[in-house]
Amino acid sequence: MELRNLQTFSKVCETMSFSRAAEELGYAQSTVTAQVAQLEEELGVPLFDRSGKRFRLNAKGEELLAYANRLTALADEARASVSDDRTPRGLLRLGTIDSLGTALLPAVLREYLLACPQVRVQVLTGSTREILEMLRQGRIDLMLTLDEKLHDPDLVCAWEREEDILFLCAPGHPFAGKEISLAQAVEENLLLTEQRCNYRGALERTCTTECLPLRSSLEVGNTSMILEYTKQNMGLSLLPRLIAQEALKEGSLATFSVREFQLTMSIQLVYRQSKWCSPAMETFVDNLKKEGEKSR
Repeated sequence: MELRNLQTFSKVCETMSFSRAAEELGYAQSTVTAQVAQLEEELGVPLFDRSGKRFRLNAKGEELLAYANRLTALADEARASVSDDRTPRGLLRLGTIDSLGTALLPAVLREYLLACPQVRVQVLTGSTREILEMLRQGRIDLMLTLDEKLHDPDLVCAWEREEDILFLCAPGHPFAGKEISLAQAVEENLLLTEQRCNYRGALERTCTTECLPLRSSLEVGNTSMILEYTKQNMGLSLLPRLIAQEALKEGSLATFSVREFQLTMSIQLVYRQSKWCSPAMETFVDNLKKEGEKSR
């Protein structure tokens, strides 16, 4: 089983396109197809379920992908170790959720790109579930998310920090600075993030437990827009402290507490146990640790 065939297979799984994999690897598409076919012939099983021009990874393919990623990472590590080259270079693929991409990443990336001119960074966004799937498939190198703590033996948490999730309102709102009941909160218009958002999900579960309907006449996927609408007294919102801290300092937003609902989640930077932590990854982890502590 040749390493280059496994690398090609990993790239096809990452891009889910034979033509795009060929383009990124600098091969002819026929070469990529032949290398995957050679793997299937050696193993005696199909690695993809095919339907016309469409295909998806099957169970055997997923099993092989885990090995292929580990072997590829080991080859990269051996190459860097033997050459004694610790210069960050190449492509760094980062998956994150929208709110962290807006509030935490800009300062980190500004310093990182200055310090690592030979690294090209690709940022992909999605829900925690979506970027976790990207990580497992080898489509990203690092995952930065805000959620409940992840417990998985295949994952390494390089850095984490506890983050309070706050109820927010305009400074002139009657709730500003007060403690209220959940029943009072849900009677107001709530500016909610999209349904796949984890802290919205936590609020929905609490409302279900308390037998309270959760009303929202405005659902917004962008946290910056939610902040602006909250400042303009269009409703109440629930967001991480990191997102709102500047507005709270300048007095354009206020907080209030809800007796039945207090929530803390964890900002986590994660990569796969089987993934070699390259110089580019190590430097990013160090930069995020420094910025993460400064932004408390």
